[in-house]
Amino acid sequence: MKKTIAILLTAMICLSLTACDPGTFIIEDTFFEGIVRAELIQYENGEQKHFVSWVPNQFDKLLPFEESKATVIETLNEEKIPLLLAEFQQCHILHTYYAYNSPKDVCIRLTYENGNYLIIWADYNRGSFAGYIGEYLPDGTVYSFWGSFSSLDDYLYLVNTFFETQLSYD
Repeated sequence: MKKTIAILLTAMICLSLTACDPGTFIIEDTFFEGIVRAELIQYENGEQKHFVSWVPNQFDKLLPFEESKATVIETLNEEKIPLLLAEFQQCHILHTYYAYNSPKDVCIRLTYENGNYLIIWADYNRGSFAGYIGEYLPDGTVYSFWGSFSSLDDYLYLVNTFFETQLSYD
């Protein structure tokens, strides 16, 4: 009887730890077609909010990107963009993991030929993989939301490998 109860409790614990996983995805080549610029930017965002729950669709609560709050720190040399994209493609992204309503601090911005841009950010200041990966229209309107990194190390690797600015967490 004790063995049966122990097995049931173990199964319930395992189920509760995995039942809400949003799942990860690998970025397809088509997402990178037409990227013409890669920059490291500083985004001053006092409006950022952390969502209490990442499970429900919170797309309507995502904030627009305000260009006036962004400062370019570095622009990646054009020859290195394919290398950055290849490395980013190897990262696992938590699909539609709504951790924050917008990016903040040091972000990677990938700009497409049509003027849209993808903002990539993880909460490195708190040592957290939770962040924001989403695409915006040229006017700053949220176009699509990808999710967050499944590992903070992926974000730090991209920044520290391809840009002179180095990030770390304590």
